[in-house]
Amino acid sequence: MKAVLAIAGLDSSGGAGLAQDVATISGIGLHPKVAATAVTAQSLAVVHAVTPLAPELVQQQICAAFEDLVPSVVKIGMLGTGKIAAAVAKSLDELHARNIVVDPVLASTTGTLLLEKGAQDALFSLFRLAAVMTPDVPEAEKLLGQEISGRQGMEEAARSLRQRFDCAVLIKGGHLGLTEDCLVWDEGTAWIGVPAVSGGSAHGTGCMLSSAIASELALGRSLPDAVHEAKLVLRHGLETKTALPEGAYLGLPRS
Repeated sequence: MKAVLAIAGLDSSGGAGLAQDVATISGIGLHPKVAATAVTAQSLAVVHAVTPLAPELVQQQICAAFEDLVPSVVKIGMLGTGKIAAAVAKSLDELHARNIVVDPVLASTTGTLLLEKGAQDALFSLFRLAAVMTPDVPEAEKLLGQEISGRQGMEEAARSLRQRFDCAVLIKGGHLGLTEDCLVWDEGTAWIGVPAVSGGSAHGTGCMLSSAIASELALGRSLPDAVHEAKLVLRHGLETKTALPEGAYLGLPRS
């Protein structure tokens, strides 16, 4: 069995972060390994507190994950601080991990800051190690310092990020009301979409998609095929989520 290492924060609601990563990776049939970067106290609607872990502990978790059943792919989500981001980059570089999917989690769905200001340099070092990065439109806007509108704006932004960090870039179009995402990689540009699902919550969808991409890459798919399959996983996950009274959603990506 192949393994995927998820490096992210622990969402106590179970809807996102490591909980969603583990559900997605195991649902696709791979072995999930984890390295926690932070512990959060949150409901399905609100983040109440975020406590980053010691960078040394994060580094030790990553190193331990590579001692046996070496991860085929590494997925990175919430990092929390610049020191943690730097520790993750250093560890993965020393371990020669190159098949890396980076989901640049800058804030929660409700707007809570999940990466401290001043941590971007360390985050950028991870982008340069990545096979692909998966920002949504607001994250891409923050990384580039410019507004993005429409398909052309997404494509131009993806090209700019690829040129800056020398990795493939998938910009997700949901915030612009698009069902397609823009992928720019070494073979060109592709718009990848699947039929939309009505309703649903954004909580945890980025984690599910990036973990699914990592899992599909671990299975040997090409990057465009991995993105397409991952979007099908996300669609199925949204279809089978259970609507809770407060309007949040939980569910496994596959039955």
